Amino acid sequence: MDNNFSISSTPSLEVEEDSSRINISRNNNHTTSSPSTTSSPSSINFQHPSNNTTLPRMDDINRIDPSPLISSQDGDSSTQVTDDDMTYESYEQELINSQGSDKPTTAANSHTNEDDPHTLTPPTWHDTFFHPFTSTKQFFSDLSSFFSWKFLSWMAVQQCFISGGVFALVMALGLPLFKELGIDASRQQLYMTLISAPWAMKPFIGVASDLFPIRGYNKRYFALYSILIGLVGCCVLLGLYQSGSAQVAKSAGPDAVRNFADWIVICFTAVSYEAATLDILGEGKYSEIMRKYPQSGSSIISFKFGCSLLGSIITQSFVGPMSDAGYFHVLFWIALMLSITPFYPTLVGWIPEKKRTKDEPGMTKLCAGCLFDKGSFQEKKTPFLVITACGLAAPIMAAVTTYASLVIGLAVSAVLLLAFTFATYLIFPRTFFLVFLSIVLTYCSNISIGSGLSYF
Repeated sequence: MDNNFSISSTPSLEVEEDSSRINISRNNNHTTSSPSTTSSPSSINFQHPSNNTTLPRMDDINRIDPSPLISSQDGDSSTQVTDDDMTYESYEQELINSQGSDKPTTAANSHTNEDDPHTLTPPTWHDTFFHPFTSTKQFFSDLSSFFSWKFLSWMAVQQCFISGGVFALVMALGLPLFKELGIDASRQQLYMTLISAPWAMKPFIGVASDLFPIRGYNKRYFALYSILIGLVGCCVLLGLYQSGSAQVAKSAGPDAVRNFADWIVICFTAVSYEAATLDILGEGKYSEIMRKYPQSGSSIISFKFGCSLLGSIITQSFVGPMSDAGYFHVLFWIALMLSITPFYPTLVGWIPEKKRTKDEPGMTKLCAGCLFDKGSFQEKKTPFLVITACGLAAPIMAAVTTYASLVIGLAVSAVLLLAFTFATYLIFPRTFFLVFLSIVLTYCSNISIGSGLSYF
């Protein structure tokens, strides 16, 4: 139908609609005023040919050019909008795009397509060449704004020299060393499982460090004791190979070789315990800081694995050639030096933590220098017990499977796995149970024979 709208205000506006277009005329020397319900110059009158009053349709309103109601910079007093012209939303966006950029034209953006103002300017060769350096600098700048340089240095030493250094050395050295002693493939695989058992103990180690502060610190002395255990393991390895015990054992027969291999496994497990303990203590501390500052993101995790990967690449590059040449004692000297690297930073407190006292609520004294957080234990008693049982089950099952019977070890493993799954369902939230169940099913279905085949 035909509708006539006359909008009268200080600037005289007449809007007439027909089937083809809308003509809008505007006085350039005035601005619009607020419409009112009276017949003043700012009144709005809708005139229809019929007596029935009908509100305008949204399609009609959207087709009206709003530019006369907006102060114009170019002073153009007339605008025509046809059926092919833009709606209000698209016009407003185009207006913003045309006025949003007031950058002067430079050599960098002089090649921008004038028909497409949104064309991105390609980076210069200078930006491309220096991007790795500038982005790395920005990464460490953001990282240091949430984590102290002492803690970052401790993390770098621990991950590069321990997790990626001495532990990677032990795991890479296991195969050539046991093969040189004449240990068969199945036995060697059981040995490597037992050596990796401390990493399954990480939940137990974390709970112990939270509940039993030593001399007021939850992490410092647990880390120091683990470093000492790793040093003892490296020293025993050096003593065994410097004294020629390996050659004596091989000449004495299979039983002597088996006993000698057991000592090697114990020492390697001690080194693995050092790496696992330092790893879980570092994870606990940066997780605490990440909860306090969620905006820190996952940069610390990238930093951790980057340092570990760097140390592992360097370690793997020399372990193979030196083990093929029979320089096991030299590798054990390297392991000893790597094991001691985090001792001083840990001793002087590069792991940030607040010293705790027996006067805190829920804290009791067990013995000289050792406290017990009884309040936290009573608050979360059941989860602590389940986590402790899970952590201790792994080395026990590995020892039973290696030194008792493979069948018994597998049976015990299946029973404990079902028991822990059921306990997780009863105790923890449903989301945690589903995650735990998915991890169990994933590992049970992912049967790997790579470690067994690597022997050959």
